[in-house]
Amino acid sequence: MTSDYLCGRCTSDLQQWLDKVPVLIEALNVTIARLDVVRPAGGGGGGGGHKPGSAAPLNLDALQLQENLRSVSRDAKEYARDDRAAGLAWLIQDWVTKAELLVSGPDEPPVNHQANRERIKNIAPAMPTRKLVPWLRLNAKVVVTSKDIRNWAFRGKLTPVEREPSPTYHPHEVLDAWYETRRAERGADVG
Repeated sequence: MTSDYLCGRCTSDLQQWLDKVPVLIEALNVTIARLDVVRPAGGGGGGGGHKPGSAAPLNLDALQLQENLRSVSRDAKEYARDDRAAGLAWLIQDWVTKAELLVSGPDEPPVNHQANRERIKNIAPAMPTRKLVPWLRLNAKVVVTSKDIRNWAFRGKLTPVEREPSPTYHPHEVLDAWYETRRAERGADVG
């Protein structure tokens, strides 16, 4: 008979969470002092204006999480013997997850490039490069340069719709070339 309230796997998982605690306690110092920038690219997160007055000199949420994490024991086996082990394990995991989010910031939402290509296939006319580059950045969230487009056309990955007065390309075909190039680069990195 065992006096543990957590199974071996749960105790091991809890230890992995506990192993993150010392690093997070240190990392939270920057967040507490409001010296970090963890907003997504493009400014994200705003609903408009700022609240009146100055911001608090400290991030009190981060300070509270740091104090919570300081109260945590470093040994999962100690927690496994506590009859409240499951609740404590959940609470520690919650604190660590929140601390990681405060330190690292939110994940950038993934861009569905396949859906973007399908969506613009029927709505975007062929454009010259000077219009196409900013259009792709704004609408497809893809950074393509005019040099990329010229190189793809030179290599036969793109065929201009019209050549005069300047070459025009369908956005979905440029996205296809961009996607294929990215996939080939990832394949080269693996091998």
